[in-house]
Amino acid sequence: MYRLLRDTHLVCGLFAVLFVLMYGISSVQMAHNDWFNLKPTVTESRYTLATNAEGARAVARELMDRHGLAGELAQVKDMPAGFTFRIVRPGTVHEVSYTRASGEAAVKTNKANFAGLMNRIHHINGMWHEDSLVNVWAAALALVAAVLIVLGITGIYMWFKVHSERVTGTVVLGASLAFSLTVIVLLRTA
Repeated sequence: MYRLLRDTHLVCGLFAVLFVLMYGISSVQMAHNDWFNLKPTVTESRYTLATNAEGARAVARELMDRHGLAGELAQVKDMPAGFTFRIVRPGTVHEVSYTRASGEAAVKTNKANFAGLMNRIHHINGMWHEDSLVNVWAAALALVAAVLIVLGITGIYMWFKVHSERVTGTVVLGASLAFSLTVIVLLRTA
């Protein structure tokens, strides 16, 4: 039983390490913006679409199907002459301004570098998105959460079974708890 738990613990740790490192690095990036170049690459383009489109969703669908834009529809603002909205995907934001009378869509695309992409991925929440890649990421994070729980349970069990390691384990567990609580307090009071 001990060997199975040890192997499970090892596999869980190896699976979760890349995700935990990504979140750690992106946390440092968010805390220290001046250390990283987060300036996105900006491009602008114009497309002629159907005039008098019925809504932002119809315009977004046409831009996605005909012109290769991808992401989720967000921040729709209806105006008398047309509307504005965003098509958002981690690392890329398309800001669209559509004019009903002319059927023209002005698209400003902000494409983030790798650090900016990690920042956006860090903020993804929920499970059901229009973008299938975001859904895959959300499912992977749900799996990582379960793996981290298994990692903790197997680690505590193995630590408890090895009597000679209990004092060292207690010290490490106490130091880890103290560090975590200190970070939480500092984050909440900053």
